[in-house]
Amino acid sequence: MDSFFPDTVYVRGDGEGGEWATDWVYKNFSLTIECPDVVRVWKVALRGRDSNTQRIFQWRIEGSDDGRDFTALFRVPNPTYLGNTIQHYEIDTNSKFIYYRLYCKEAEPQRAGLSYMQFYIYSD
Repeated sequence: MDSFFPDTVYVRGDGEGGEWATDWVYKNFSLTIECPDVVRVWKVALRGRDSNTQRIFQWRIEGSDDGRDFTALFRVPNPTYLGNTIQHYEIDTNSKFIYYRLYCKEAEPQRAGLSYMQFYIYSD
């Protein structure tokens, strides 16, 4: 899967992995993945950065066929913080896409980002 995250940096975190963080962008940014095939997502798991001062709080999950025009698939009540624990969200859709993204409308200004993102798909 490819990811596109403009104005971002890779930040080392605690443990084995690291984190994706915005380069001080805290409004209207996204993390997009391209799947190898068209798939239907039924759940997503997200975890914000290790610090609880770098949280994303206005966000939604979107899907696209072309990577340009996205359809909102899941919205949470605002604010719903992506903090430093993994949270699971079920997505109720019959639509299949090749591109999925976490669109972030607003976050805390201290280099918000993610340390974990997993999409669960239906297998045909």
